[in-house]
Parts: sequence; structure tokens; C-alpha cells
Amino acid sequence: MSGEIAYIEDEKDIAEFVTYFLEKEGYRVLHFFRGEDFLKEMERLSPQLILLDLMLPGIGGFEVFHHIRAHPRYRNTPVIMLTVKDDPMDIVSGLEMGADDYVTKPFHPRELLARIRAVLRRASNLPSGGKPLQVGDLVLFPEKLTVEVHGITIPLSLREFRLLEFLVRNRGKVVSRQQILDEVWGEDAFVTDRVVDVYVAHLRRKLGTLGQQIATVRGVGYSFEPS
Repeated sequence: MSGEIAYIEDEKDIAEFVTYFLEKEGYRVLHFFRGEDFLKEMERLSPQLILLDLMLPGIGGFEVFHHIRAHPRYRNTPVIMLTVKDDPMDIVSGLEMGADDYVTKPFHPRELLARIRAVLRRASNLPSGGKPLQVGDLVLFPEKLTVEVHGITIPLSLREFRLLEFLVRNRGKVVSRQQILDEVWGEDAFVTDRVVDVYVAHLRRKLGTLGQQIATVRGVGYSFEPS
């Protein structure tokens, strides 16, 4: 058995086909037709990954995602969003919220399987802890996945933390967007350079005045320049 997947999808034919395919590949699939059904069962579940359709009746997919990320046990549970919307900005918005991947319908089940395996590989490489990393008034705590700015704890998503940690550990160096994608998302990620820019913008806002230390190197990438 490869692991347990919670699958939230209201289209019966698609749900049955995807469930059948993934179970043939060794996964145990827990299917829910509505977001409300999954949220009621959250406390008793421990899925390795969540497949979340965004166009759901009742509570929509984005709202379900907010509930998932607000739950302490699900803060770092990988989530792949599924939707018929293929506009690049919709994809960026989903990833910007903290989703691990975004698959547009229609999709081939083998593509979905590849995405699932890639996300699970990246999730297995969580930071293993270590001593706090301090640069001036910025302190990163790898073990807790938290950051402090001027002594105040700033909440970051796992991806935001990884991005900031990578920039800080390479402070004074210019790192390309591709280097960031390979390190933070993984070489087998299905995301674009645009996602890096979105995450950097979020980090800058969250870090306040210290966000200015993340410098843009036009045409190349970014550099963390401590004051």
C-alpha cells in the first residue's frame, strides 16, 4: 500500500475512474462528494495527500482549502487542486494560497499519478530541524518552521519558509529562479518562474521592512542582502 489519499470530487464518473486507477497503483482512496463531508471527518483522518476539486457544491474548494490549512494537523499535508480553470492567474492563485500543485481537467490519470508521486517525494524532504539561523533581526527556526522578525513571530507556509531559508543560507549570492524552483519545489515540479515571483512578493510583505533585503536581480533571480 502506497499511502492514503483523501479525494474531494463531486463528479461521480471522474471520481470513480480516478479512485479505481489510484487504487490499482496501491493507494487507499477516501472519496468525498462534498467539502462538508470531508471537513466533518477531518479529525479521524490522517491522509498522506489531499486531492481537492475546486468547483464543489456547497462549500467551495478554496474555502475547504482554508479550513485544511487552518487545522494544526493538516498545516503541511500536501494538497493538489483539481479544476477546469486553466487560466495562468487562476493557477498562480491556487499555488499562492499554499497548494502543492494544480492540475487542470481533463487530465490523464497517469499525469495525475506523476504529480502525486512528485508532491509526495517533495513532502518527504521536509526540513529535519537544526539550530536557529539568525541574520541581524531575522531568525529562522527550521525545527519549528517559524521565523521571527524583531522578536515577533511571523507565520509562513512551508513553501515560504523553504524559500526564505534558501535565500538566507545563500545570502550575498545571486540565485536564479530555476535554482529556487529546483531547491524549493523540486526538479520534478510542474510550476513556472512566475510562481517564484509571487512567493517572493508574499515574503516581502510578511517580513515588513526586512523584506527589502530580498533584492531582485533583473533578468536573473534574487539575492538576500543583509543590512
